[in-house]
Amino acid sequence: MSEVTNGVSRRSVLKGAAIGTAGLVGGGALLSSCGGDAATGPLSFGARTVDESPTKQLKALVAAYEAKTGNTVTYNATESNAFQNNLSQYLQGTPDDAFQWMAGYRMQFFAEQGLLVDLSDVWEEIGDQYAESYKIASTGLDGKQYFIPQSWYPWGLHYRKSMIADIGLDPEDIYSWDDLMAVLEGMKGKGLIGLASADKGGWEAMGTFDILNARINGYQFHVDLLGGREKWTDDRVREVFKYWEMLLPYMNTNVLDLEWDGAMQLLLQRKAGLFFNGSWFGANFKEQSDADYEDLWIIPFPEINPEHARDTIDAPIDGFCAAANGANPDGGKDFVKFAGDMEGVQAMLDTGVPMTSANSGQDTSTYDAFQKQQLAVMAEAKYITQFLDRDTRPDFAGPVVGPALQSWFKNPKDVGSILESLQSQWDALPPL
Repeated sequence: MSEVTNGVSRRSVLKGAAIGTAGLVGGGALLSSCGGDAATGPLSFGARTVDESPTKQLKALVAAYEAKTGNTVTYNATESNAFQNNLSQYLQGTPDDAFQWMAGYRMQFFAEQGLLVDLSDVWEEIGDQYAESYKIASTGLDGKQYFIPQSWYPWGLHYRKSMIADIGLDPEDIYSWDDLMAVLEGMKGKGLIGLASADKGGWEAMGTFDILNARINGYQFHVDLLGGREKWTDDRVREVFKYWEMLLPYMNTNVLDLEWDGAMQLLLQRKAGLFFNGSWFGANFKEQSDADYEDLWIIPFPEINPEHARDTIDAPIDGFCAAANGANPDGGKDFVKFAGDMEGVQAMLDTGVPMTSANSGQDTSTYDAFQKQQLAVMAEAKYITQFLDRDTRPDFAGPVVGPALQSWFKNPKDVGSILESLQSQWDALPPL
């Protein structure tokens, strides 16, 4: 984050709304090129976060755009969950001209509704700065591009190197499920929470479901399930919850009382040994101190089914879209073009906030050790998924899957009725 991420603060939605992290940009006219000379009005930019590190990045981007174009940019920030819960209604109302969003299905859903600006000509201008895989992830079902990538981050098992060394354990030895269970048992024996977990936001546990499903049943079954081509009542889905239940004795008991950052704090404060999440939170460790950040590490989630090994990983892509209903969509389009061009990317990198940019112009030789380890984790994977709430319908992920997983935490033995409800609610969804 982002997820986002992305970061990466995250996802939950009301029926008919969309999920994901979001912020927004608006105003200003389309310039002939990034930082052109034909500015015609002020812009508004809405960020999907109020956290310190991403705010620093985004404000630097805004400042660089203002300096380049002469346009005035109004910065609007909203807490992630609050914004995303109303994003669908927002985009249909009077949105800002551009906004932070997600690649893949999340973007395609809104593009199909005519709520996003076609950015295909932007890709013609700056697309050579991105690998083809990023263009594919930015493309709608009609073959046009509606998204500009900013950054990506892998989901994996995170831990503190010094802390694990102090207790005589080595997470690098975790390859199989049995390896994981042995390490968790060792942590429990030392009075630690083995696996810091959260799901108050309704999205956090989706990442755990993703990885267990991919490890047990493989990439193709996972994407087919999220696309409605497989059934939630399938015994293979039951198997996911069977393994998940084995993790419960090693997790904190207040999963439903914590959002992602609450679980992160358990790792930061050395109360938990492992934290399964997207690596966007590395910036939060760096905010604490450089020493805390340098102590952070990531490894892939272990193999369960040898047929699929560790061949799949969630690695969401965060970035920017322009809103079709904005007051100045051409201005929003110009802003996201600047954000995707290396000049805009560099403005964010110059803040010193760690970011694994999607732009191929970033000098990866300058990556720190934690960023290089993220690349290593990614390199092992054959298949890349976005994240459950990005890879299925937004009117299903947040309103249906989120509460279902929260219900399971309350009563893990009620798997059958939970899965039957999930399938019946999928079947009742209107056609897109």
